[in-house]
Amino acid sequence: MFKAENKTIKLPSGAEMYYAKFGSGNKQMLMIPGLNIVDMNGTADNLAYFYHKFANDFTVYVFDRRKGRDPDCTLRSMADDLADAMNSLNICDSYVLGVSQGGMIGQYLAAEHPGLVRRLVLGVTASKTNPVMLEAVGEWIAMAENNDLQGVLTKSYDKMYTEKQMKVYQGLIPFMMKFTKFMSTERFADHARAIYTLDSYDILDKIKCPVLVLGAELDRITTADGAREIADKLGCDIYIFPDEGHAAYLNKKFNQMVYDFFTQE
Repeated sequence: MFKAENKTIKLPSGAEMYYAKFGSGNKQMLMIPGLNIVDMNGTADNLAYFYHKFANDFTVYVFDRRKGRDPDCTLRSMADDLADAMNSLNICDSYVLGVSQGGMIGQYLAAEHPGLVRRLVLGVTASKTNPVMLEAVGEWIAMAENNDLQGVLTKSYDKMYTEKQMKVYQGLIPFMMKFTKFMSTERFADHARAIYTLDSYDILDKIKCPVLVLGAELDRITTADGAREIADKLGCDIYIFPDEGHAAYLNKKFNQMVYDFFTQE
């Protein structure tokens, strides 16, 4: 229905990367997801359904991190991988949405590969590490290093969702454990450690495209102050969801605001 495709690209480095593609619009949109324990391979139909609002106006690309282990990865190297993939697919002057860790990567992408980004939305993210973030990431890494997949899910859900939402989503964990295809906990830990390399605040002034920052007042990972700090440095528009946590990107208003920002030209 949305021309959803699951694809793989080989990067100039020789590494491979999964990505999903859907939509039929003339504009190119790039989505950079956050830290995830689920491999993206085979998720194109689900992504197209959830983000169908964008399918008529945009051809949408959603990139995973490079396949396999990547113990030395940094947020900057992830952005470089993404730039290589975009150049290989002739994606430029694109509308970029980065959420959580994806927003961290998006900052490096827009600052150091400016020709690839026309407009940028940074959702529930930060430009510096902070104690709240480091505590959350440390818990996830400890669970992953102990090969405790259920612990990773439980700890991450507990930080992502508000108390009210957690009553709903906590019940999904046993179902996910039974039916979901997860990446290795070692690979997840590689990606989680990359958050320790976050230090993009001083290069934010290299970002010349229009930017919208979306944060959440109840965010217990990157925090609302992390979002405000980016917006203050860039002098750009910001909206803080008053009653949402880190998973504010699931709010319908979040997608509507992204859509409006990308189409208001």
